[in-house]
Amino acid sequence: MGWETRERGGKYYTRSKWVNGGVVREYVGTGALGKIVALDDELKRFRQEEEAARWRKERERLERSAAFLHLLAEAAEVLTRAHLLASGCHKHKGQWRRQRGS
Repeated sequence: MGWETRERGGKYYTRSKWVNGGVVREYVGTGALGKIVALDDELKRFRQEEEAARWRKERERLERSAAFLHLLAEAAEVLTRAHLLASGCHKHKGQWRRQRGS
Protein backbone atom coordinates (compact mmCIF):
# COMPACT_ATOMS: atom_id res chain seq x y z
CA MET A 1 0.00 0.00 0.00
CA GLY A 2 1.22 3.46 -0.62
CA TRP A 3 1.61 6.51 -2.67
CA GLU A 4 3.01 6.19 -6.15
CA THR A 5 4.21 8.84 -8.55
CA ARG A 6 3.40 8.61 -12.23
CA GLU A 7 5.81 9.65 -14.93
CA ARG A 8 3.85 12.85 -15.53
CA GLY A 9 4.32 13.83 -11.88
CA GLY A 10 0.94 12.98 -10.37
CA LYS A 11 0.71 11.12 -7.06
CA TYR A 12 -1.95 8.51 -6.44
CA TYR A 13 -2.75 6.09 -3.64
CA THR A 14 -3.04 2.33 -4.23
CA ARG A 15 -3.76 -0.72 -2.11
CA SER A 16 -2.38 -4.21 -2.64
CA LYS A 17 -4.60 -7.25 -2.01
CA TRP A 18 -4.16 -11.00 -2.28
CA VAL A 19 -6.63 -12.44 -4.78
CA ASN A 20 -6.47 -16.11 -5.85
CA GLY A 21 -2.87 -16.49 -4.70
CA GLY A 22 -1.55 -13.33 -6.33
CA VAL A 23 -1.18 -9.65 -5.53
CA VAL A 24 -3.65 -7.28 -7.18
CA ARG A 25 -3.17 -3.52 -6.99
CA GLU A 26 -6.27 -1.43 -6.46
CA TYR A 27 -6.25 2.21 -7.54
CA VAL A 28 -7.85 4.38 -4.83
CA GLY A 29 -7.40 7.99 -5.80
CA THR A 30 -5.44 11.21 -5.75
CA GLY A 31 -5.58 14.41 -3.75
CA ALA A 32 -7.87 14.66 -0.72
CA LEU A 33 -9.59 11.31 -1.36
CA GLY A 34 -6.25 9.52 -1.52
CA LYS A 35 -5.07 11.21 1.67
CA ILE A 36 -8.26 10.30 3.55
CA VAL A 37 -8.12 6.66 2.46
CA ALA A 38 -4.38 6.50 3.23
CA LEU A 39 -5.00 7.81 6.76
CA ASP A 40 -7.87 5.36 7.22
CA ASP A 41 -5.68 2.46 6.11
CA GLU A 42 -2.91 3.60 8.45
CA LEU A 43 -5.37 3.74 11.35
CA LYS A 44 -6.61 0.22 10.52
CA ARG A 45 -3.03 -1.11 10.44
CA PHE A 46 -2.29 0.58 13.77
CA ARG A 47 -5.38 -0.97 15.37
CA GLN A 48 -4.48 -4.41 14.00
CA GLU A 49 -0.95 -4.09 15.41
CA GLU A 50 -2.35 -3.06 18.80
CA GLU A 51 -4.76 -5.99 18.79
CA ALA A 52 -1.97 -8.40 17.85
CA ALA A 53 0.22 -7.03 20.66
CA ARG A 54 -2.66 -7.39 23.12
CA TRP A 55 -3.21 -11.04 22.11
CA ARG A 56 0.54 -11.71 22.26
CA LYS A 57 0.66 -10.39 25.86
CA GLU A 58 -2.38 -12.48 26.81
CA ARG A 59 -0.84 -15.63 25.28
CA GLU A 60 2.43 -15.01 27.17
CA ARG A 61 0.49 -14.53 30.42
CA LEU A 62 -1.40 -17.78 29.87
CA GLU A 63 1.82 -19.64 29.04
CA ARG A 64 3.39 -18.41 32.29
CA SER A 65 0.29 -19.54 34.20
CA ALA A 66 0.38 -22.92 32.49
CA ALA A 67 4.06 -23.35 33.37
CA PHE A 68 3.32 -22.53 37.02
CA LEU A 69 0.42 -25.00 37.08
CA HIS A 70 2.65 -27.69 35.56
CA LEU A 71 5.21 -27.16 38.34
CA LEU A 72 2.43 -27.21 40.92
CA ALA A 73 1.08 -30.50 39.51
CA GLU A 74 4.56 -32.05 39.68
CA ALA A 75 4.94 -30.97 43.31
CA ALA A 76 1.51 -32.39 44.15
CA GLU A 77 2.49 -35.68 42.49
CA VAL A 78 5.68 -35.92 44.57
CA LEU A 79 3.83 -35.13 47.81
CA THR A 80 1.08 -37.66 47.02
CA ARG A 81 3.61 -40.40 46.30
CA ALA A 82 5.50 -39.60 49.53
CA HIS A 83 2.28 -39.72 51.58
CA LEU A 84 1.13 -43.02 50.04
CA LEU A 85 4.53 -44.63 50.54
CA ALA A 86 4.69 -43.38 54.14
CA SER A 87 1.23 -44.80 54.86
CA GLY A 88 2.30 -48.26 53.69
CA CYS A 89 0.97 -48.36 50.14
CA HIS A 90 2.69 -49.68 47.05
CA LYS A 91 2.13 -49.43 43.33
CA HIS A 92 0.78 -52.50 41.57
CA LYS A 93 0.21 -52.32 37.79
CA GLY A 94 -0.12 -48.55 37.93
CA GLN A 95 -2.53 -48.53 40.88
CA TRP A 96 -1.79 -47.65 44.48
CA ARG A 97 -2.74 -50.44 46.90
CA ARG A 98 -2.34 -51.05 50.62
CA GLN A 99 0.27 -53.57 51.72
CA ARG A 100 -1.14 -56.90 52.86
CA GLY A 101 -1.30 -57.39 56.56
CA SER A 102 -1.17 -53.72 57.48
